[in-house]
Formats: sequence, structure tokens, C-alpha cells
Amino acid sequence: MTRLRLVDDDVPRETVELLREACAARGVDLDHVDAKTFAYDLDDRCRPGELLFRPAVSLAAMRVEHFLWTEGVGTFYAHPRRIDFTPFNSAWIHERAGIPVPPTVYGSTLDRDVLRGHVARIGGLPVVVKVLGGSGGLGVIKVDAWPTLFSVIEYALSLGNQPLLQAFVPEAVHWRCVVVGDRVVAAYRNVQLADDFRTAGSTDPDDVRPPPPGMAEVAVRAVAALELEHGGVDVLATPDGAYYVLEANFPCYFPHAQVVSGVDVAGAMIDHLLAKVGGATPARRRSRRARAARRR
Repeated sequence: MTRLRLVDDDVPRETVELLREACAARGVDLDHVDAKTFAYDLDDRCRPGELLFRPAVSLAAMRVEHFLWTEGVGTFYAHPRRIDFTPFNSAWIHERAGIPVPPTVYGSTLDRDVLRGHVARIGGLPVVVKVLGGSGGLGVIKVDAWPTLFSVIEYALSLGNQPLLQAFVPEAVHWRCVVVGDRVVAAYRNVQLADDFRTAGSTDPDDVRPPPPGMAEVAVRAVAALELEHGGVDVLATPDGAYYVLEANFPCYFPHAQVVSGVDVAGAMIDHLLAKVGGATPARRRSRRARAARRR
């Protein structure tokens, strides 16, 4: 039986359960690996043909994943040794790949003249300050005035963070596209929070729909530029039809997309990993049975 090594470190329960159900439906054994208690036993490393996925984002989980990996293991990394490297500024990677992103620069100085130059270069106030390391919009701040900008940057730097300054895109609709392989398997519009410029995942069925023309291609390219085969891509769609990639998250919280869309995202993920190691997905099994029936 094929085995999925699932590296966990306080991952939401529904993430593990959806993956467990997808594995059970495909005859895959799920081995739940706890990063907090992992023993780093050399005999416990993955074997060729197994699957490896780390839905956890902690440094401890990343270290366990790195230890477990061996050649011939099915992962969402496009190249075998991509697991050895973690990009630290996806916005610049996307920009260099020709993917549209809001103009972005690091706000890593207390020099106010330099900060004024940064803001002018990305389009002027307001700007979005992104204090790195948070999730769910934590640390994403819209700044409309110079005194606020200087205070926020000073505070972020005092904590050892180097925030990003990013152009604010007005009147844009925020989409989340979940990519598996070379396609968007689920997409939905986010809704703006009350008294806030940030958004949250919608639970309205009307917000679950195929992405607008061209957005799916941009989302797939954003994941591929990071040498990945899975990710949750945040895209801003403007009234004039332009798209801007905010980020491509890996791993991403896919259960919301699965629940609101009804699409078996976890199943698509497991099918993709099985295909990488030559395993039998349900579609392949049906095809094999059909061929066998024709021979009879």
C-alpha cells in the first residue's frame, strides 16, 4: 500500500481529516508525523514511491520534511531538490517571471527621505505595509499618511522585521485560487470585512465560481514560478480586467475552498502525488478496468 507521510505541527483538524478521507478513498495509508515529537531516526526516512506533504508552516515541520525526503518520493515540489530551498520574497520572483504584481519594495530603513522615495516609486500614498510572518491578514496595514507610515516602519524594525511596502490597488476584488498541478481546482471571491480594507474567505455560494478569463493562467504561473505544483494564490482583479498576484502560499489552507466549492481538493492533491510516483488514481483504475473488460 502506498503511504503518505503527513508532517503536522498544530495543523487545523479539518486539514488532516480531509486528507485522511482522500487517502482512504484511494487506498493510501496516511502516516501522521508529529513535528514536535519526531525522533529523527535514519530508518524512518521516506522510501521511494511514498508520498510526502507538509501542511504545517512551522520551522520544526520544515526541518522534519527535509529530513524525511529521499529521491523518488512524491511531493508538490516541481524539482527534486527544490525542497532544499525556501524563497524569501515571492513578489520579486513573480515580477522577474513576468507575472503581474503590485509594485513592491522592502521598508527596511528609518531614513525618512529613503522611505519617501520608496513610496513615490511604487505609486504614492496610500500604501500597504506587510509585516511578514503572519497569516489571515495579520500584519497587513493600509497606510494613508506619512506619520502613520513612519511609526509603523519604526515599530516593525524594532521587532526585527523588515516589512514590505506594496502599492495599494483600489476597487479590486480579491480572489483565492487553489492550484494543483497545472490547473485551478477551486476558486472563490473573498469579501471585504466591515470597517476594514482586508478581506476574508466568502461562504456565499454566489462567490464560488470559475475564475475570470486569464486569472487561472496567472495563478498557475504564480505557483510554477516558485517551482511548486500546489498553492493557494491570492489575486486582485481590477474593474479594467487587470490581475495582480499578491502571493502564492504553500502550504495553503485548502479546506475552505473544498467546503465552499464542493470540489474534492484533497482528492485532487492525492491524485497528483500518486501520479508523480506512478500510483493508480481512481481515473487510472477505471481506465484499467475498462481496458480489461474490452479484452474479455
